[in-house]
Amino acid sequence: MRTPNLCVVLAALLGSAIFATVARAQAQPERGGGGPAVQCINCHGNMAFLGGKSATQAQDYMLFVTDSIVGPSVHGGLSCAECHPAHAEGYPHRAERPARPCADCHPEPGRDWGRSIHAANVARAGDAASCVDCHGSHQVFASTDRRSMTYALNVAETCARCHADPDIIGEYFATPEKALARSAASLYYETVHGTAITESGLVVSATCNDCHGAHEILPPDSSRSSVNRANIPETCGQCHEGIVQVYDGSAHGQALLAAAGPRAPVCTDCHTSHEIVSTDEPVWFRGVVEECGNCHQQLYERYFETYHGKATRLGSDIPARCSDCHTAHNMLPPSDPGSSVYPANMVETCSQCHSGVNENFVQYYAHGDHTDRERYPKLFWPWLFMTTLLAGVFGFFGIHTLLWLVRTGIDARRRGQERGKEE
Repeated sequence: MRTPNLCVVLAALLGSAIFATVARAQAQPERGGGGPAVQCINCHGNMAFLGGKSATQAQDYMLFVTDSIVGPSVHGGLSCAECHPAHAEGYPHRAERPARPCADCHPEPGRDWGRSIHAANVARAGDAASCVDCHGSHQVFASTDRRSMTYALNVAETCARCHADPDIIGEYFATPEKALARSAASLYYETVHGTAITESGLVVSATCNDCHGAHEILPPDSSRSSVNRANIPETCGQCHEGIVQVYDGSAHGQALLAAAGPRAPVCTDCHTSHEIVSTDEPVWFRGVVEECGNCHQQLYERYFETYHGKATRLGSDIPARCSDCHTAHNMLPPSDPGSSVYPANMVETCSQCHSGVNENFVQYYAHGDHTDRERYPKLFWPWLFMTTLLAGVFGFFGIHTLLWLVRTGIDARRRGQERGKEE
């Protein structure tokens, strides 16, 4: 008598176990139909049974759901059928039957997400983030739980799963105007907000959803977007309330509130959006003048004609820059008595760097334009005199030198001719 092959025996035993599991699942009707509930764990807790049920092994593992996975989550008290009602009929069930929409239980977040750019792209291309991409499918925890994908320390990593994906970046952020979006996820970790999260563990620091919203995420060109230019101060003011109050009263804030122009500067114009650094870092001091110069081109050019500007261009961190004289957020026109550069306030302003300042000292022109005769006659006339003098001196001696060379050439030629005659 032949001994049975060991593999054949094991296969038979495994087949019997699977058959028994399936039979138990089939024998139990859906909860609410008068009989006991379907015991999903009989199949979804058996990896031997789940093997090969999906296209990939990773998807097979996604089907493995036990009480130890769902129990600790916020949905631990729910039955599987409450999210998957179509599967409660028993096995076999068709995998293509959709789960119950999350919005059935979470109507407000559902409505917000339905208005978002994510929802629009899910409908159009099917590759944008939905509820399970950000919150998980079975291990869903409250945003205050350290294990949650939406916990403050984890939000940037969650968003980066898509926004740092080369395929998604290449598909949706390939155009030049979206260059910032291509590197936003990686740049965040280098910002003052990102380092506060990753290095200091400060959960109060701003993460992606604090600026862009949690569910109703809209592109910047939408008037309802939290990152639309008109809404930027309000968005930043959620954390920087005191600074925004000062900004609202400044010349910049008033210009924005009055809709004086589409380019009234907002927080991101000076601090950027995804490259925000601490204002005590050298890179900030070197860049702040360039930021102001984006709008104040003429004053920017005149600044670099002064001692402050020339020393700054040489790389020094000591000289006064725009924010030192005009303040960082409460900048007002020189005609406003509350301005730090109002004539009566200049002694106090300059005293921040220069001791012993008096009225004569503050007569210095920080942005004086020597070509403007009306506003700066004390600069214009000396400039005109010196320019004329220098031009006259160099012109006179230039002509003198030229004539001298001509005369020297003529004399040399004559001497040559005289020597020729003598020979």
